[in-house]
Amino acid sequence: MTLNPLVRSVFAVSGAALMLALVQPVAAEDGLRPEIVVSDAAAHCPSVAGAFVVLLDPGRGILILSGAPFPGGHVIGDARGGEMAVNLPGGVSWKLDRAGSDAGQSPLWGARYPFLAASGYGCVAFDRQHWSSEGDLVTYTRWVVEEIYFQLPAEERQRRPDFRISDREISFRVERDGYGPFEMQGSEGSTRAGKYQDSQRTYLFMPIVLDEGAGRVAVRVSTTDGAYFDTTAKTVLGWAVAAPGEPGTLADTSIVVVVNDVGNKPEN
Repeated sequence: MTLNPLVRSVFAVSGAALMLALVQPVAAEDGLRPEIVVSDAAAHCPSVAGAFVVLLDPGRGILILSGAPFPGGHVIGDARGGEMAVNLPGGVSWKLDRAGSDAGQSPLWGARYPFLAASGYGCVAFDRQHWSSEGDLVTYTRWVVEEIYFQLPAEERQRRPDFRISDREISFRVERDGYGPFEMQGSEGSTRAGKYQDSQRTYLFMPIVLDEGAGRVAVRVSTTDGAYFDTTAKTVLGWAVAAPGEPGTLADTSIVVVVNDVGNKPEN
């Protein structure tokens, strides 16, 4: 008997979805944060851009930067497009090789936090705009850094040490030996979930854009014996890295990811 590939119990959630429930919506009259561009060779960050930039250094911690005020942040200097020396509370100094903004010379806000789990070098950026509290922002930042960036395959982080998560739309297909293909689509960082008919186990697929221009995507594949939202442990099987015309296979499984398209989220 031929089994249908997946039960269509697909929904768009993520490890950050519950955190973002309290994020304040962006009102049209509020205006968006300027995009900042930061380089820091000491943090192994050639260049990264976004509404928020996060620099990572095992000895100094996590430095969150933005071109507009945010909960917990304070003005640390002016971003002028060149080098910038930052003096942080606790006597910590942080020299940026470049700090600029698409708004021209502007104040730069920053805040430093310690690593709680894994630590390392690198940089990430994200484009969320408003936050209801410092705790929401820091929790989301740790999710991006510790559960996504540090968990990506090492060769992918070496290829692109700068990492940005936004609201880009990803269309991909999941294939598995003995089953028909299943089409999935959603924003990066959201989780698509479903079940094969011969198992009670739920499979979770979370796509992340590695290189928008090349359409390169990493999909984290996990399983759980419970519902997504309960406390049942989630088992991470690994990452499948793929691009259009270059399918990616999850190691030690027959699961193949095929990328159809990567693009910006359509306007409402």
